[in-house]
Amino acid sequence: MKVTVETISPVKRALVVEVEADVVGKEFASAYAELSRSVKIAGFRQGKAPLPLLEKRYHQEIADDVVRRLVPHFYEEAVKEAGLAPVQLPTIDQLTIGKDAPLSFRATVEVRPPVALQPYQDLPVVRRPVVVTDVDVTSAGDALRQRHAQLEVCADDHAVADGDYAVIDFEGTVDGQPLADSGAKGYLVHVGGHAILPELEAALIGRRKGERFETSVSFPPDHHAARFAGRLVVFHIAVIDVKRQVLPPLDDEFAKDLGADTLDALRAKIRSELERRRRDEQQAEEKRALLTVLLDRHQVELPPSLVRREADLVRERIARHLEAAGATPGGPGIEPEALDREAVSAAEERVKGDLILEAIAARESLAVGQEEIDREVERLAKEARSNVQEVRRLLAGESGAFTGLRATLLREKTLDWLHTRAKFREEEGAAGGQEPR
Repeated sequence: MKVTVETISPVKRALVVEVEADVVGKEFASAYAELSRSVKIAGFRQGKAPLPLLEKRYHQEIADDVVRRLVPHFYEEAVKEAGLAPVQLPTIDQLTIGKDAPLSFRATVEVRPPVALQPYQDLPVVRRPVVVTDVDVTSAGDALRQRHAQLEVCADDHAVADGDYAVIDFEGTVDGQPLADSGAKGYLVHVGGHAILPELEAALIGRRKGERFETSVSFPPDHHAARFAGRLVVFHIAVIDVKRQVLPPLDDEFAKDLGADTLDALRAKIRSELERRRRDEQQAEEKRALLTVLLDRHQVELPPSLVRREADLVRERIARHLEAAGATPGGPGIEPEALDREAVSAAEERVKGDLILEAIAARESLAVGQEEIDREVERLAKEARSNVQEVRRLLAGESGAFTGLRATLLREKTLDWLHTRAKFREEEGAAGGQEPR
């Protein structure tokens, strides 16, 4: 096999491959032998048809079969010989083949570009101090009380007020006919929680247990739920019960319920947890700043296929975010073109950052060991409330999952390495009297 590498651009190579005629001839002979054993031709016993007749009738099919056998194999061999690491499947052209002639083809591939590393140690980073105030601790304590609050049934004559909880039965109708999937029974509504239509929330204010009433909602034509879009829907509502939230007192007993001996011990625990979270936020912020400096310092040509792949992932994340918010990419106030530009820009930044970090990791001989992968799998299992074997099975069943996991861990490891060698400068005006962040 003869391999010639042509450099088309920093991210594109062409491999011109020529396979010897004797290798091609043997493959043709093997293919014709297989064909002879399986094909039936009138006037000849199976397996006894003469080769010239087979060549006349089946030459193109056999040539195509030989190409399917040889090209992938010798492409892989050529990639190894050239020392390339393609980032996409090749484009094959200029293919010639004959029974008694060499096989030749050109495989064009995208590759990771060379990265001319600029200084990456002692990168300047502004450090914002970690500050947790008494107000922060009190707010966190109030949030704990909210999470452990109980709902208490109100008196029958209690009128629904903002902040109350109403248990309702409701159903939507259009022109007097029930509308599918437009209602529920025993539905708990937090009035003021903005979890249902604002018109329904507003209509509940002042209502009492046992009341039945109607309220109309006119939906715009581009509403994200097709069954409501462009319709005037009349909702029939029955108030089954009214409840109010009762917060537990912030005292020693409450602290004991949460695993602390006293209220002071609980507050100390809250402060420690807030400090830990803010240190994590501080470190994440500093790593983002490090990456921004690296991006500014380097010029890297990006493989288009990597950018396209990453942009598709960004688009999927944007779509999921919009769906969770009850919106769609083509909905009101949302420009698909702007979202696409955002996705491509984010993808370019991510790919460029990955290429720079990979180059730094290679120069500094940073690598991810099996123990680190095992720890990450255990973490993922714990996060998913699953077992390690199940997570491993899922990763093994997804093409490239373990490779992607290793790449993600190496990215974080490289950022950690850079973070320990950064040059930090305290944020101006941060000393004393710092407001909580």
